Amino acid sequence: MARGALACAPWGALLALGFAATLAPGPWGDERVNDLFLYRGYADLFLAGALPYRDVGFEYPPLAAPLLALPGLVGAGAQGYRLAFAGLALALAAAVVLLVGVLAGRTAGDRRRALLAAAAAPLLCGAMIRTHFDLAPVALTLAALALLCAERPRTGLAVLGAGVATKLFPLVVAPIALAWLIGRGERRAAAQGALALGAVVAACAAAAVALSPGGALAALTYHLDRPPQVESTPALLLLGADAIGAGGADVVHSHRSDGVEHPAAGLVTALSTALLVGVLAWLTLAASRRPAVPSSADVRDDAARVAPAATTREASASERRTLVLAALTATVAFAALGKVLSPQFLIWAAPLAALALAWRMHALAALVALAALLTLVEFPAHYFDVVAREPAALWLVATRDAVLVAAVGVACRRLTSARARARGSARSPWRGRRRRPRPAPR
Repeated sequence: MARGALACAPWGALLALGFAATLAPGPWGDERVNDLFLYRGYADLFLAGALPYRDVGFEYPPLAAPLLALPGLVGAGAQGYRLAFAGLALALAAAVVLLVGVLAGRTAGDRRRALLAAAAAPLLCGAMIRTHFDLAPVALTLAALALLCAERPRTGLAVLGAGVATKLFPLVVAPIALAWLIGRGERRAAAQGALALGAVVAACAAAAVALSPGGALAALTYHLDRPPQVESTPALLLLGADAIGAGGADVVHSHRSDGVEHPAAGLVTALSTALLVGVLAWLTLAASRRPAVPSSADVRDDAARVAPAATTREASASERRTLVLAALTATVAFAALGKVLSPQFLIWAAPLAALALAWRMHALAALVALAALLTLVEFPAHYFDVVAREPAALWLVATRDAVLVAAVGVACRRLTSARARARGSARSPWRGRRRRPRPAPR
């Protein structure tokens, strides 16, 4: 136990120092733009007896309501709620770090690297990591993946459903997880897991509809109707079109954010969504293909006969890594190609950077870390420069978005090369060798 405590000490100290930096003056503690005032307003109303969707217009999924109300039980007033929410975020960050370590261990990654890299997330994300509740759905998504890797698919997909009912983006992991189970021949588990996920989401949605059908519908249309957010890839393409004289773009304050209106906004958003759907479909296909494992009948080399069990364990770790890499890449693709790319969405990418470092995928880890650092430079110090369409600020955000898209491309390429290596290792080393017949003695 003492050894385990010592192993936890480095990442725990790093996480605590990172959170302390986000509470201190300076670039990491800059919280001029945050959502705490909105969350505190909801918390005060909920704790006073108001119900989401019925008495209060609420744009988040149902499980976000108790999560936002919880810090209000501890801290009253703006400063009290701020500190209580920071404590909640620290607890969630610790859970995320531990889950990243678990996933690294179950996917043949370097657990120590993963823990330290995940603990450094506050230094990459700044104050937004404790002024938004995105750590909660990230933790639920990682817990779901850890349960899937531990051969508990029904529980894992139920937990994923809770993540969807907290914030919508974990939904993109569902088809990947189901395809992964089907590819491993676990069709019954996939069907039962899909029912578990659907039951959790349906129960939460039914509760929202029971409170107020109109309020629940308004929460859905709120996100469908909002224009492309000013920092998103589609919005930057629209601003670029305006710069070259292809239509006029206007930055408007809408849906508690700043969006871009342009005559081609619908077309560009549709194309970006189609590209996102294509990437998600490709990741689902990649997860469904089980790496080929050489059977004992194919083994010709006596040196390779010594550890068939080790070969099976390695193949299993490879399959789990495929699941985790495809799932986390899907969440990053959702941020990079969707019509909203709020700065806090970079919190979703932090586990991918940590695990990529643990898997020694250094290019992927560097790209995700660079995107987070560019966001730290831009937000919130230069956010209003982006809204004012200052060229330097727009180029900064455009570079960040391009780096995120590049990270998705690198991850997809790694999935492709891993599958190709698995097929090659099943053919070349085992089947390609033939012993030459010894010449007959004279």
